[in-house]
Amino acid sequence: MASLALVIKSLGEISLEKLKELIKRHLSLLKSSSSYVDVIVTNRITDSERLDHVLGNLYSSIREVLMTENLYETPINVLFNQKDTWLRNHVWDMLLVSTDVSIADAYKYKKLQNVDLTGRTTIISGETLSTKENEDADLYSVSALGGTFDHLHDGHKILLSIAAFLTSQRLIVGVADQELLNNKKFAKYLESFEVRARNVEEFVARVKPSLRLEIVALRDVCGPTGAVPEIQSLIVSRETEAGGKTVNAVRKEKGLSALVIHVVNVLGGREEDNWKEKLSSTELRKRKTIES
Repeated sequence: MASLALVIKSLGEISLEKLKELIKRHLSLLKSSSSYVDVIVTNRITDSERLDHVLGNLYSSIREVLMTENLYETPINVLFNQKDTWLRNHVWDMLLVSTDVSIADAYKYKKLQNVDLTGRTTIISGETLSTKENEDADLYSVSALGGTFDHLHDGHKILLSIAAFLTSQRLIVGVADQELLNNKKFAKYLESFEVRARNVEEFVARVKPSLRLEIVALRDVCGPTGAVPEIQSLIVSRETEAGGKTVNAVRKEKGLSALVIHVVNVLGGREEDNWKEKLSSTELRKRKTIES
């Protein structure tokens, strides 16, 4: 196992090209099957729309570099709004720290390198700017989302991260059970329900350990969102936005309040071509068939 962590203050002054070059220089560290990359954003983020943009840029930029070495499944974890407790108990093999970050004794590491990532073309402009109306961290007490979560990938992680960001107490995650998997491509390589549920649980625990996480076996389109009155918001990807309308129609029939539908951008692909190039579990399973 080998671990690489990048600590940055914000994305307002970070050069996309410098970030990619930095990851490229450390690819040799990530060749083992159990390697992973963590990115720790130290500035507090209070706006979910901005967070969506931040996560999309970081995950896609780093994954692009990893894919040059066929590291399609090397985990990337973008951590934000973190408490010190978890960070102080973790040890990374290599810690890359942006020159504008003062880490003191906040992190443990085997090797440390200060890096300059400033540049003219930045990942996001005005990243620290926000208005009070846009501050929606912990906006809902109870939120929900659902999916297959097979071979947990960057798109899943963005969806789960936004859901965790928006939720203060209880996050309900529906994980598709067998009834919803019959028509999946390359079904032979689908992970079991237990593996998929555990991966969701472990990731959410890293992003926001204070949340009460409930994982439910999803056997129909609505799952708990069609029946649990306490749920306030449903988090969906842009390609599954229509499903939110179905859920609210069912809730209306049952006399339940409508959910606020929060839409997260799809990582890769375009709506015009039915999200053909998006990062997907199907593509990862397809690669398993090639490898075997």
